[in-house]
Order: sequence, then structure tokens, then C-alpha cells
Amino acid sequence: MKLAVSGKGGVGKTTFAALLIRTLSDQGKKVLAIDADPDANLAAGLGIEGADRIVPIAEMKELVLERTGANPDTIGGYFKLNPRVDDLPDALSARLGNIKFMRLGGVKKGGSGCICPESTLLRALVMHIVLRRDE
Repeated sequence: MKLAVSGKGGVGKTTFAALLIRTLSDQGKKVLAIDADPDANLAAGLGIEGADRIVPIAEMKELVLERTGANPDTIGGYFKLNPRVDDLPDALSARLGNIKFMRLGGVKKGGSGCICPESTLLRALVMHIVLRRDE
């Protein structure tokens, strides 16, 4: 089962998602929770210790370089549009019981955008999770 929670700001999406995730986990289901909100608070809502220290994947410059072949701090150039991501959910998740948690991050500076190494890595990761993972 795959679920996404989206909508207008300030209506309780994070609270609802945290309650749903904890309920599914309490029922013994394995849950992969992904915070894709620019104002990321889901880890704190889930009660994950050290939530403020979780580095968003988009900000992991060495990982972006390793997987896409491009330095995130440069503009232009070539990079892989299909980076390997199948190991990332297990390798980069914070864990709390049956819950694996990932924080994606987002574009924070001018010059980045839809076709940048960070976005390409995140898009490939989300596509892998939606199409191939069973959580």
C-alpha cells in the first residue's frame, strides 16, 4: 500500500501522517515514511530521537556527486539521469520500531531547479520507492 498526504498548508497533514504511520506500525506493518515537505517536521511528529540532526538527502553533496556524477554546487554540465538508488531507503533511513524514516529535502538556492543533480536523485529515489518497494 502506498499513501501520500498532500494539501493546503496548515491543515494538519504532518499530524495526520504521523498518526497514520504510528497506527500502521502499531499494527505490525512495516512503514517507510518520507518527509518531502520543505518545512520538514514529520520526524519530530513521529518521536524520532535526534530528528533535528537528520540530514535531508538533497543536502548530501557527496552522495549526489557519487550517484549522479555532478557536483551539486556547480551549474551546467552532464550528469546521470538514472542514478542507482535501490540501496538508499535501507542505508539512509532513521528507524523507530517498524518505521523507516527518510527526509528528502528540496531546492534551496537559485540555479537549482527541476533538472539538477539533487532533484534527479530525489526523483529516481521516489520512483524506485513507488514502483519497486513493498512498504
